Amino acid sequence: MTKIMKLFLAIMCPLFAPALVWGQEKQDFYDAFSGEWIIFDTNYSSGGAPCSVVLEANVTPNTSVNTSAPIPRASSRNCVSPLASVANWDIEQGQLVFYSGSGEVVARLGGNQVRVTGDLENSLASLVMERIDGSSYQTNFSEALKRHGCIYLGYTSDCALPEQLSVPDFSQVGESNLPVTILAQLNVREQPRRDSFIVGKLPENSCLNINFCTVASDGVWCRADFGDQTGWISRNVLRQNEWPVATFVNGCNEEEVKD
Repeated sequence: MTKIMKLFLAIMCPLFAPALVWGQEKQDFYDAFSGEWIIFDTNYSSGGAPCSVVLEANVTPNTSVNTSAPIPRASSRNCVSPLASVANWDIEQGQLVFYSGSGEVVARLGGNQVRVTGDLENSLASLVMERIDGSSYQTNFSEALKRHGCIYLGYTSDCALPEQLSVPDFSQVGESNLPVTILAQLNVREQPRRDSFIVGKLPENSCLNINFCTVASDGVWCRADFGDQTGWISRNVLRQNEWPVATFVNGCNEEEVKD
């Protein structure tokens, strides 16, 4: 077991937080999660506008989806495949499940009424879907950035350079894993949401191999493997609700990287 794995102290909880509790009628959940959802990551967009998915609350018959009862319709705009094929949705075992027009599962997501996260079916890709206003955390971060004019490198007084904050690009290097340097003790979360369970911590000045990154309204989130488990780290945090901090930068001393 590597040093990084040993530092991954907590046992991973179930994939999704129990945000969808079955104490109400199912229609109440359809009403709560209906409306427009935005994916801020441009990799999911087919044009200049972000990919969006609209969930309807009214249940309508659809014989193509293999369920015991009719389920609500859904539609997508400006999305690439497979999100472009979303036609219906349902709530199953505490998850939002998206179906294509032919009845195939497209994605399974969990979270809360303003942000849901999860994986595309039969894919290593993950996504973050949010309400159109995005995250209030990002608003606070932007206001702090205006005040200080700097995103600090960890808990130092040094400002990060643009190249240190760029989204890791796996396609350019042709690698499935990229190293990053952890700048400050950093929470590892079960999902790319700030209300998701903290499943471990990473130490300052350690190296970590990440295998996927996505962009949300509150910045870049990257995923890493810890043995047979996975976790997510956020690029940006607000220290003491005041200081904009970059928690990791691209690249690392290869001798320190732990697989």
